[in-house]
Amino acid sequence: MSMLPKIFGALAAVAVALSVPGASQPAQAQAKKLKIALLVPALTNDGAFNQVALEGIKKLQAEGLVEYELRERMGDPAQSEPVIRQYASRGYDLIIGHGIEISLPILKVAKDFPQVKFAASGGMNLAERLAPNVDGWTYDFEQGGYLNGFVAARIEGADTLGIIAGPQLPFIAAAHRGFKAGVMETKPSAKILETYTGSFDDVQKAAEASRGQIAQGATVLWTSGDGIGNGVTAAAAATDGKVLTLGSTGEAGGLATKVNITKVELDMYPVFKDYVTALQAGTFGNKFHISGLANKGLIMTPLNKLPRVPASLQADVSKLVADLASGAKKLPDFTQVK
Repeated sequence: MSMLPKIFGALAAVAVALSVPGASQPAQAQAKKLKIALLVPALTNDGAFNQVALEGIKKLQAEGLVEYELRERMGDPAQSEPVIRQYASRGYDLIIGHGIEISLPILKVAKDFPQVKFAASGGMNLAERLAPNVDGWTYDFEQGGYLNGFVAARIEGADTLGIIAGPQLPFIAAAHRGFKAGVMETKPSAKILETYTGSFDDVQKAAEASRGQIAQGATVLWTSGDGIGNGVTAAAAATDGKVLTLGSTGEAGGLATKVNITKVELDMYPVFKDYVTALQAGTFGNKFHISGLANKGLIMTPLNKLPRVPASLQADVSKLVADLASGAKKLPDFTQVK
């Protein structure tokens, strides 16, 4: 019996299979999951900077785009550099250093592994130090500072305001100038106290600094280092409602809901998704990303209904957020030292 009918029949079956969507090459129909290493400087249960990074990468995992490995407490460059090298040697598709403390080790290791992709974070000056295999990220500190200052000045009885910060870094100072500008536009007579604790994570130092400012008459405290928010929250909560906070993160046993007015939150999902899209397209590298209100990398939470917070303030804040996001309102360059 001739084999021709069988051959033609087999070819016809192949042709039909190829014409049916999803029927051909099932292994290629679904994109390969990217292997990502995420390094953060502290713990990811801080309710703040480290936690939002983990939340962002988990969303990508839930979408089936990535598989990841997390390393916490990577704030010491001497400790993080060998870890970064290990991941690079293991062929990870992307190594993310989430935090300015990890930026130098990322940039250093990236030179030795030009085929591996890396992401670093820091201030605006990071954009000048990127390499062909490195993307950079920061967020709009000035927007966050200005929004908090705008709110602080509108709180009833807020004649003395306090800023509790971590390390005294250029981008943090820029955020503080934004806060001060937001205050001065509404209440130029306000007194502003400012304390740098020197740490993004030392909650006890933040509590001590907060108590010191409260003793000087501060009735609203803004923390520009969200990892120390629990310390600020605890100090404010001990005043029985006399002191309110802005930017406090973490619940501190549920105290934040009792004293914190609002906060400008980071959402790392949009920029992490940009990384993945660029990796898939083969266009990753030497790009600088800025999370802000317009791209929803920064989100201002609704104001809590607390004593001394005017009922009309939410509408004013919502309009300001919309104007900043659309570009209808433009802020000065607060990175310039005045």
